[in-house]
Amino acid sequence: MSQFNTSADSAKMIDRKSFMLGMMTAFGECIAGEAKKCAFSPPFYPEDYGVLKTEAERIADELSICIWLEKNEEIREENRVIWWVMYKFQEILDEYHDIRAKGFNPAYEFDEFSELLSYGYAFGENSEKVSSRIRRKEDTMETVTRILFQAGDWPLPPGSRKK
Repeated sequence: MSQFNTSADSAKMIDRKSFMLGMMTAFGECIAGEAKKCAFSPPFYPEDYGVLKTEAERIADELSICIWLEKNEEIREENRVIWWVMYKFQEILDEYHDIRAKGFNPAYEFDEFSELLSYGYAFGENSEKVSSRIRRKEDTMETVTRILFQAGDWPLPPGSRKK
């Protein structure tokens, strides 16, 4: 059941749509900056898809990443949640599909996707020997700028720093 509503009680709660799109933006920046191979949007009810779709696609476009909708058709309809797989390079989505083809679903076997999601690398053995390399540099501030600032307010103009 969709949790998007406008009742008086919901005004006291965190806005789910903004929360989910904010998480997608944050994870998307990690993917665009190649700090993560892949991420999942927060899971959501199938009936929420229409409310999220346009803005999720816009965020992906602005970050120059891709999203693919995981419909989770093997989950019973009354329990079903869906999410977007967020990625920058096609071979990453292919790897996700390979893991799924083995019968694993992140909703039940999340650990099977840990390496694909780039978890455990920052403090991994010999991580200090890893050197930075970006395959394709992206400008990741377009979504943040569009949502948070009025036109022309970001990036800060030359001469805006106090001397």
